[in-house]
Amino acid sequence: MNIKTSNDSKENIIFYPYWEESTLLPAEILSKISEDKDYFTAKGQVRRYFLSNKNILVIHLGKKEKVTLESFRQFLSSTYKIAKKELFKSFDVTLCYDGLGLKKEDVFYSSLEGLLLSDYEYDKFKSSKNKKFKVEDVTLIIEEIPNSLELINKAKLITESVFMTRDLVNGPANFITIDYMEDFAKEIAGKDNLKFSVIREEQLLKDGFNLLHSVGKGSVQRPRLIELEYFVGNDKPTICLIGKGIIFDTGGLNIKPENFMSDMKSDMAGSATALSLIHCISNLKLPINVVSLLPMAENAVDGNSYRPGDVIIAYNKKSVEILNTDAEGRLILSDALSYSDTKKPDLTIDFATLTGAAIIALGTKIATVYFRDEKYKQKMFDASKKSGEAIWELPLFEDYKENLKADIADVANLGTPSRQAGSIMGALFLSEFIENQQWIHFDLAGTAFFDKEWNYNPKGGTGFILRTIVEFLGKM
Repeated sequence: MNIKTSNDSKENIIFYPYWEESTLLPAEILSKISEDKDYFTAKGQVRRYFLSNKNILVIHLGKKEKVTLESFRQFLSSTYKIAKKELFKSFDVTLCYDGLGLKKEDVFYSSLEGLLLSDYEYDKFKSSKNKKFKVEDVTLIIEEIPNSLELINKAKLITESVFMTRDLVNGPANFITIDYMEDFAKEIAGKDNLKFSVIREEQLLKDGFNLLHSVGKGSVQRPRLIELEYFVGNDKPTICLIGKGIIFDTGGLNIKPENFMSDMKSDMAGSATALSLIHCISNLKLPINVVSLLPMAENAVDGNSYRPGDVIIAYNKKSVEILNTDAEGRLILSDALSYSDTKKPDLTIDFATLTGAAIIALGTKIATVYFRDEKYKQKMFDASKKSGEAIWELPLFEDYKENLKADIADVANLGTPSRQAGSIMGALFLSEFIENQQWIHFDLAGTAFFDKEWNYNPKGGTGFILRTIVEFLGKM
């Protein structure tokens, strides 16, 4: 899809945004809207007018005070979907924003995101060879932006990284195997000039990654820790990104019910995010050092699977009593978090589809986040607001650590009672295995994989949170 800017519209098909009491559109369009005022009142509604041999489509953005950068992402997503449905190969979009308190460059960039993020389809395994319709040219009508080409290229690069995450999450577990993830990460490292290494089974045990090894030992796909490093210089901050990489989760011996297993190919979304992020950061050439750690395992059922009642010694030498084998993601993350301390990072961020409790608390459109320290909190929320990816903080409530006490070990892998504050208990468990005070934990259980399309997010893998993290790290 070719995207360009212009001061004037030259296409016969033109989209306009509209909000209550807007006066920014041409007079003849406003006159038509006035005639339809009793019917054109709600956000998302579309009105079509044929004026001066032009096909004019106006999309309602809602009340003026509620129009944000996210409104423009959704607006452009709507234009793309209409264009694809009606087979518009090319069209113009007029970006009106005066009086909204939004910066021109931000409106332009958010509009780019909404357009590009909508242009996704996972059809790798479809046998149909029918030619698919493609939107070819879109012109954004806006006053001159000197760095427009730079912004377009940035948006395309970040979108490509989001799509990388989506593709990995959408891929079936018999194709996106642990071997595949290792090979793909190695390929990315080669292209992006990243340092690459893998700690495999015997070395995992020798080095003390017993939690990671135990979770994965019941599978024919052997567990491992994949590490990638992007190095800029010793005078730059170091960020460690860790992604939960459960390639498929049966629940282990505490096996999941059938209706809770069908989407478990997505349980490696955290590792897909951490991998896509280091790829994106290195290509953007951000002035930070980054280490991405991908603890990879399959939680399978086998005679060699770890069991409820087992006690396992973690990388940091704490003993863990296993109360439930379906609380496995926190185990592999814990070893990776402890290992991350050896890198002495300025900040550690982990990503995991960790708990169903996060979905119960916040649904599927808001990611749960935990901060051990206040230092980066406001910057992360600012990045979230700008990116349009909603996050909400839950507390690392220390008094609840009492519920993680084990009978015969230092800590249990599940809180008791088991149905109380599940996401918080997962985060508190992780906190036992990282010393770094600058630690942020994202529970992406609800946001990583959608059961239906939502705006510019497709059904399936979403790549949610990547844009927020890139925006956040860009301000480090």
